[in-house]
Amino acid sequence: MSTPNYPTSGPEGTIPVNEAIDWAQNWRTYITTSGQVFNVESFEIPIIDFKNILLHNPDAESVRAYIGLEDATDPTTAKLMLVPVVDGHDVVVIPTTGNGGDGDGDQSNVYDVTKPCPPTCAPPTSPIRGF
Repeated sequence: MSTPNYPTSGPEGTIPVNEAIDWAQNWRTYITTSGQVFNVESFEIPIIDFKNILLHNPDAESVRAYIGLEDATDPTTAKLMLVPVVDGHDVVVIPTTGNGGDGDGDQSNVYDVTKPCPPTCAPPTSPIRGF
């Protein structure tokens, strides 16, 4: 089975689709093989992710969040990837050319510039932190 030729760029806040696939696979591998407890408490998500999801996906009925790891052996590289959902399906690509896109100008529609806690945490005075 061949790997689809996914786009490598997209609106601000997106990551390449193939990178998202790798991160999600890293997470699944880590969870099944590490024997360690996942220690991320939360993710800080930039507003630009939400703005661009709404701008580029006006028909989306929801957003699916996937957990991933940049490094398959390091839980501190945790990422939360946001993918718009239309008609129950993940929409990982924004067609930008032709009628529905031809693959040449398509863009990634997978969002992530999130920061995990730890190390990027809310102040200890947050009413939710540690809840």
